[in-house]
Amino acid sequence: MKTKSEQLFETFLTANNVQFEKIEEITAKGAYRPDFLVALGNLHLVFELKELAEGANFGIVDDPTKSYIKSHSRTVGDHVRRRIGSSKKQIQYGANQGIPSILLIYNNLDPVFQIFGTEDMDFTTAMYGELTILLDKKTRQSSETFNGKNQSLQEGKNTSFSSVGRLCDRGGKTTVTLFENVFSKLTVPYEQLPACFEVRRVEVSIEPLSFA
Repeated sequence: MKTKSEQLFETFLTANNVQFEKIEEITAKGAYRPDFLVALGNLHLVFELKELAEGANFGIVDDPTKSYIKSHSRTVGDHVRRRIGSSKKQIQYGANQGIPSILLIYNNLDPVFQIFGTEDMDFTTAMYGELTILLDKKTRQSSETFNGKNQSLQEGKNTSFSSVGRLCDRGGKTTVTLFENVFSKLTVPYEQLPACFEVRRVEVSIEPLSFA
């Protein structure tokens, strides 16, 4: 049975005249395969789909007498970071064959707004680290903002991921947004992608450049 994200992605590809095939699943222990092979002329891409389906801090009712009032809390990037961790072997399968491989995340936890855990900052924080500023206690000067701890993607770490992306159907419109992995060993030729794929190019700074 197809998941909601698989159905949605197939519909998206068909509506935009993009050729694809579902990769055969292997049930043998230790065998991991991604979900789709997409063909764009001579360009081939592998896609692995993951869903946000559970969140302990989403939709919490603080007052039983006011069940219509719910609260949400999260650590920015955590949901995306966990999906990166759980899809490594599927992504490596495609990358080991020389095919750029992409993780797509669908937010089935927050089906109406699809923002809890999958905003742009969730992706960039999970991929490249938390935005950080250093403070000099003596001079009270601050550094420029840079990407700090909890990086899922680094030189020599998770380089099989060509991109990490968001699959979204908010408001009846289906979109796919890709956030590039600047450390990837297989770069997606983004200029060859059709306009239906939105792309976020990323600049990464891992050290504070100066104090101002």
